[in-house]
Amino acid sequence: MSTTDVFVTESDMLSLPSAETDAELDQLRVGSFRFDSDGVLVSWNKTAERIFGLNGEDTARDRTVARLDALLESGLAHRWDDIIGGRTKFVRRGLECTNIYGRAMCLTITGRVIDNDSGSRPEFVGYVVDSNEQAGGTAEGHIAAERLGVLADVSVALTSSLELNQILRTILTGATASQGLGFNRAFLFLFDATTNSLQGHIAVGPSSAEEAGDIWTNLESKRLSLGQLLEGHEGPPQAGQDRLTEHIRQYTLSLDDESRISQVCQSCQWANLQQESVLDDITTGLLRMLGTTRTALVPMVSKGNLQGLIMADNLITSRPISDDDVRMLQILANAAAVAMERARLYDQQLERAQELEKANQLLKESQEQIIKIEKMSIIGELTSAVAHELRNPLTVIGGFANLMLKDSPSEIQREYLSIIANETRRTEDVLTHLLEFHRDSQQEKTSFDLNELASRSLELLTGRLSRPQLGIQLSCHSEPLLVWGNQDQLAHAAYQLYHLVAEELLPPGKAEARTEWHGDHAALVIKLICPADGRDKMIAQLRQMFSENRPSTRLTMLVAEETIRYHGGSFGCSFTEDGMPSLYIELPRADQEVSHG
Repeated sequence: MSTTDVFVTESDMLSLPSAETDAELDQLRVGSFRFDSDGVLVSWNKTAERIFGLNGEDTARDRTVARLDALLESGLAHRWDDIIGGRTKFVRRGLECTNIYGRAMCLTITGRVIDNDSGSRPEFVGYVVDSNEQAGGTAEGHIAAERLGVLADVSVALTSSLELNQILRTILTGATASQGLGFNRAFLFLFDATTNSLQGHIAVGPSSAEEAGDIWTNLESKRLSLGQLLEGHEGPPQAGQDRLTEHIRQYTLSLDDESRISQVCQSCQWANLQQESVLDDITTGLLRMLGTTRTALVPMVSKGNLQGLIMADNLITSRPISDDDVRMLQILANAAAVAMERARLYDQQLERAQELEKANQLLKESQEQIIKIEKMSIIGELTSAVAHELRNPLTVIGGFANLMLKDSPSEIQREYLSIIANETRRTEDVLTHLLEFHRDSQQEKTSFDLNELASRSLELLTGRLSRPQLGIQLSCHSEPLLVWGNQDQLAHAAYQLYHLVAEELLPPGKAEARTEWHGDHAALVIKLICPADGRDKMIAQLRQMFSENRPSTRLTMLVAEETIRYHGGSFGCSFTEDGMPSLYIELPRADQEVSHG
């Protein structure tokens, strides 16, 4: 599973409005409802049931947007395809109509399409109020209608986000913006189940009346809607949030202690604290720290699980906080709690996906390692078997050639017999190296200095060659170049590289070898220096050796290359700016050991 395959289940994505939200909306006589993308009413609260005239005998066919709109004549059914397809907002105010029971109503209906991150089809979440039902007449009905827009905008913003901090800022923006619930300040505390405590997390609001005036005047001049604020066209409506946030982040409150705040969190019931309220020392201390005496305490609850606590006040304007204000804040808090739970679930799914992806990568690397180990084992067994099978006939051939040389052959015969004897010895040397490679493959891997390996391998070649001048000068790095692996196997690989240069490439040129760091790899580099008249021939040889199709490459070099790659290194040929070729071996440094090293 890749990280892009992570999803949140449909039941978690579609939990707005929740049962807690519906209960608070009923208290405010606000109806909530939800249509699926086919226009079928799939959920509603008691107020919406009363306004629409629904009953338990209704079937899905009776609950379509077309059937309801035929009675209400709101225009929702007529615009349905455009609303679903264009994700537009629907608002209808002052709709005078009657429901199925003949009840006269003056409705305000608002709603928006909400897309689901789970990939399922979008839904229309709506709210409805009957101004005739609101106590206090037209003014109360207008306030209720405004609250519907707040609910719709905040619900859409919360459902479209899976990032925790964005969710928290969204809910505080909805609570404090003048286009929202209009609280002056809001403070959010997150619940820590391991310590059963609340930890101050984030705050929104001005720190003084002067600051409040500047901020509110600035926002008023921009005439932004709540939807624009929530979508991030502007930052949170109060710029003093950083100072407030820094202040409350130092605060931790244990819910094991008896306090009004603990009661609110444990009972999951909001509280409207007024100046005359008799409070415990813990709650009084928090209010004193925030410089307020009247505040709303609203628990953030999803499926009975406490997620946090929101405190909101009107410190700057001193506007009284009504119970309906707190109920609306509770609705938004519950919506935020659901979004928080969804975000945490998404993070958990994402973490699981990343862990699974990592496990799959480790499994892949392990499989590759097994293949490499088997390949090396097979190479070792094969080279050992071939060497043993060839050594006996070569010994016989070399022995007879030497005997014939002792019988005073002619000059031509002596020349031919010398070639046979020399080539036989050279072949026996190759077999000896292959047998040594098989023997060394059984050795343990260790950390060692590439400088020492390069020097030892060159000394070994110098002792075996008949020519007094090897033509290779080695310059080692001033500090140890520690690598990890089977030292004897890698020594054979370095030896074969030196041998290739000395026997087949150099004469009549020379070479400069050096050890150095190439990033996270230690390298042995051999730069070939050849007269101009022999350079083209040397380059042609190298291109043939290191091309993809290289049937003529010697077996020992193939084994050397496979050995280096098995240790996580590389082996090849490169050209400098002056056109001179260089052969190189690169091996990972010891602290960058490959998984199979």
